[in-house]
Amino acid sequence: MSRSLDLARTFAEDVVDFRRIEAEFVARVAENEFDVLEARRRIAEHILSAAQSYHAPFEVCREAWNDLVRLGFTEKFMEYLEARIYADCCAYDEKPEEGLAVLEPLLAELERRREERMAAQQSTDFQDHYIEYLGDLRDELLAQQRGQLSPGRITRRMDEAYQPTPEEEKIDALYGECRKACGAAFKVYANSPERSFAEAAADYERIEADIVARAGEGEAFQAFVHEVKQEVAEDILRAACWLKQPFEVCRDRWNEVVRLGFSSIGQRCWMTKFYAESCGFNQKPEEGLAVLEPLLAEFERGLEAEIARRSEARAKLEPPGDAPSPSFYRDWINSLGELRDKLEAQRKGP
Repeated sequence: MSRSLDLARTFAEDVVDFRRIEAEFVARVAENEFDVLEARRRIAEHILSAAQSYHAPFEVCREAWNDLVRLGFTEKFMEYLEARIYADCCAYDEKPEEGLAVLEPLLAELERRREERMAAQQSTDFQDHYIEYLGDLRDELLAQQRGQLSPGRITRRMDEAYQPTPEEEKIDALYGECRKACGAAFKVYANSPERSFAEAAADYERIEADIVARAGEGEAFQAFVHEVKQEVAEDILRAACWLKQPFEVCRDRWNEVVRLGFSSIGQRCWMTKFYAESCGFNQKPEEGLAVLEPLLAEFERGLEAEIARRSEARAKLEPPGDAPSPSFYRDWINSLGELRDKLEAQRKGP
């Protein structure tokens, strides 16, 4: 039910590659105990992430987590990030108790630290962020204990019961090929200063044409074809901004993305940021502000509404759901707000 990042690879193959990299690096820094430990930690982190991505058996995920705990964490935020990955594996396998056993002590620690910093009149932004980040999944696991499944949650039981149609199998295969080809196209222009935007755009357009032709015109493929066009349009806009194209080129590519619609709310944020930045370096601050200000106003309203919705859901002992989190809104309001301020300063001049 979920698309793999690389349908041709397996978790076991990734682990072999990670262990080879680990062995090579450890051999080079063997005399430095700290560097050896850090190398082993990075590899353990990658293996846990791979176990989550490939939906490895739960016992494998637990072993990967235990290996990481044994090695320890470089920073507290890394412990929070990795704990959430493991707890997500627990939610996928419907083992809420295992996930809660990891999350609840961390959340209690964060709450204590938050109270201490509030008493000392110090910033609690770090604690607030991770309390929400881990708390959402904690609430989902608590709901799982009560027999409730959070909207948008896919479990192993659901995946194993899922019987894709031949059309869905074809779509999954084509999507994997499309993203792999687009990733390769990005690497070509990102690593080749002499590569022109016209060449990069042509690469993406060839990929789109090939995938669309192979999908065909059947009704079952219409939504997929539109999604491919959306994502390729976003990739081309990214290339135009990355390669610092003239304003008219970036504007045309932005308009095409808007015409097709954004592939996700996250991509809407990134595309808006890329285009507004291109307006800045092309000395068109008004154009950038024209796309930033409405989105910022919308996100301010969205943040307020989501805080209220989650408060109501928590009071009813309901899972948080899959809507964008308050942290999502806050992070983008901060990021896009900084960009807006730069464009406003540019508009006012020296």
